[in-house]
Amino acid sequence: MEALFYVFSFIAIFSALMVVTMRNPLTSALYLVLCFFALAGFYVLLDMQFLAVMQILVYAGAIMVLVVLVIMLLNISKIKSVKTDLHQKIIGIAISLVLLVEIIFYIAYGTTKKPTGIFTHSVIDKIGNTRVVGEFLFTKYMLSFEIASILLFVAIIGAYLFAKKKF
Repeated sequence: MEALFYVFSFIAIFSALMVVTMRNPLTSALYLVLCFFALAGFYVLLDMQFLAVMQILVYAGAIMVLVVLVIMLLNISKIKSVKTDLHQKIIGIAISLVLLVEIIFYIAYGTTKKPTGIFTHSVIDKIGNTRVVGEFLFTKYMLSFEIASILLFVAIIGAYLFAKKKF
């Protein structure tokens, strides 16, 4: 299990770096799909098969189809490259250094805590992790779930209006 964690970690980190560094947006989108599959592997390692399947169906499937369609609709390959100013590079380097310091600090001084709550492994095995996710979505996180659904609905309407407009 630990070896699989390191394999999925390497794949996720490598593909995330390739998403950021690739100049071709379609290649970048394909590396993002690979990153989504690695994240689904993490869910499988955590015994959350339902979330792993939803990760693949929703993100690697539907969202990436939407991203590829937007890339093709906008024809990004014909857009000229934008030159970056010196202050943009300085800000990017500063943010990268801050994140690197945070990662090093967490590795050196961070502690891991065991998960707490009413749902132990035996309870999850008895009732199933799909039911646990459903109970959380429709009780504790109901407002967040509804806000996310409204935002997705607005995004769908915006995408439709954007695609309908003539360039």
